[in-house]
Amino acid sequence: MLSHIMTTIRWSFSIGNKFFKVVPWDTSVIVIATLVSQFSILLAFLLPLKIIMLLGSGGVPRYFPTFLANYNQNILVIALSIAAIGFYIAYLVAEKIISFGSQRGANYLLLKSHKMALFENQEGIARRGFQRYSSSLASSVFLLLVTVALFWLYPELLIFIAFYVAIAFLVLAFLYSKVEKIKTGLDTAPGAIVTTLTNVGFLLAFAFMVSQFLAGDPPGLFIAIISLIMMRQGFSRITGVVNDLRGLYVQRFKLNALFFHGHVLVNEPKQHETNFWTLFRSPQLEEWLSNVLQDIVSGPIEKLRIQWFKFGIPDIVALHVQAYGSDKNTHGAYFVKLYNANRSSLAKHEATLLAEDTNLPALKLLSVNEVEGFQCNVMQWHSAKRLSQKEFLRVKDRVSARLMAIEPERKILSRFTRSRPLLWQRINTVMLERLHTVAELLGREHVDHVERLGKELEAIKCRLGELPLIIVNPDQEADLILKADNGEFAMLHWGRWALEPIGANWPTQVSQFETLGSALEEAKSVRPDLHNVSIEDVNLSALMYAFEKMYARQNFVGALKLIPRILRCLDVAPETSRAST
Repeated sequence: MLSHIMTTIRWSFSIGNKFFKVVPWDTSVIVIATLVSQFSILLAFLLPLKIIMLLGSGGVPRYFPTFLANYNQNILVIALSIAAIGFYIAYLVAEKIISFGSQRGANYLLLKSHKMALFENQEGIARRGFQRYSSSLASSVFLLLVTVALFWLYPELLIFIAFYVAIAFLVLAFLYSKVEKIKTGLDTAPGAIVTTLTNVGFLLAFAFMVSQFLAGDPPGLFIAIISLIMMRQGFSRITGVVNDLRGLYVQRFKLNALFFHGHVLVNEPKQHETNFWTLFRSPQLEEWLSNVLQDIVSGPIEKLRIQWFKFGIPDIVALHVQAYGSDKNTHGAYFVKLYNANRSSLAKHEATLLAEDTNLPALKLLSVNEVEGFQCNVMQWHSAKRLSQKEFLRVKDRVSARLMAIEPERKILSRFTRSRPLLWQRINTVMLERLHTVAELLGREHVDHVERLGKELEAIKCRLGELPLIIVNPDQEADLILKADNGEFAMLHWGRWALEPIGANWPTQVSQFETLGSALEEAKSVRPDLHNVSIEDVNLSALMYAFEKMYARQNFVGALKLIPRILRCLDVAPETSRAST
């Protein structure tokens, strides 16, 4: 822990040296303004307390400074009230100076570094970094001044606080080396732990002051009050320094690249990424795979045959694993997916579906585990081959038709509809307003189409809302689909599945769109709830789903071109179509 602290301090000294060399006046002004801000807010809160104490006494209390004893009580109340307001105004002015100086200093630092644009919001990061450094420096000076003041006013309290800080640091260092949870907490969010320790320290120091009063050896009441307030502010500044230095150090690669000529932008691997990829090194890989599979197989695992599976989705690793027993007989083949921390929601979403619905074109889900905090889904592998891109294009419609024929489980329907909006709930007039703006640039015909769609929007949403739902898997790609020897398909990834009205996610290219009718007839043969569904409503669902996806990708021209086809679906009354079926 000490090495981490020293590394952070050394780096803060280096960047502070850069600030003072390039913008010495701005840095000095911000530090002074921060000190003025901290002392002003301290006095602005202290003086009202003094006014209340003054009003509650018959005259000027004896514990007030002696030079105030000659003044009239009312005059003192008015003077202290004006002073409190003045200090608060000084605090507001100082904060404005800090904001202006941080912006000015950061802009000048960026100008002097002669760097091209490196990343989004780099001006904001530079300004916050400059302000955080100045704040940490000002807080350090404030702590030094508080220490000097306590040494002069109340040395016994200062010794007690110093003793507590030393003990707390030693205990924290010990726990850091022994307790993983404490280590993780200090590495990721030290401010929370330090806040707890400073709060405990304040309470213990307050108890020390009370014990001195009870023992009959107290300092003056006025000194005790001043010391208590300074101590409270000092402890809060310790937390502020820790948070500021932590915030600076987390952004050190970006700040170095912005302010130092010899530094380029280098992205530091995040902790969860480093831990995730170390799990695929030997012997860790074999160890956690054996632990995960041991709950599934019937006997002990002696050997694993592991193959990397090209999956194509970032931060999800897929492995084809064969497990063998002691007599070299195979326990079976498995498909293991390990999700990085930023993909854990996909793992849980997938497991929710596959655990409830076993009729899907998917590998059978065998277990859901955690490996070092990362989600892991294990599925039963069966003899199958991956599709080529050419073959996938030929069978894509068949995969979609297979999903249309599956009625979602009631539990899945209930959980999803309580959690996420469906297609007709996501379409709104804001979309049409934006499309109207684009349509005005393309011509009057497009404007007319958008306006008519707006008039029919409620009717469209009503028709979509009456359609039965299907399970949609947007991850239908060649690399993510297996074809078994019997011709059945299995989708390997269900992390983004959703429920949508039937027809959604069907290809809208004219050649493929024409096959939607035959797919609907096949689905009707196995799903009784589809018997009264019209092909026009299903076509409308497919087009509106594609319309929304194009809008989300800001393919506004593509969305506008779909509107005439959507409107043609409205020209045929659904009741007439249902009667014909």
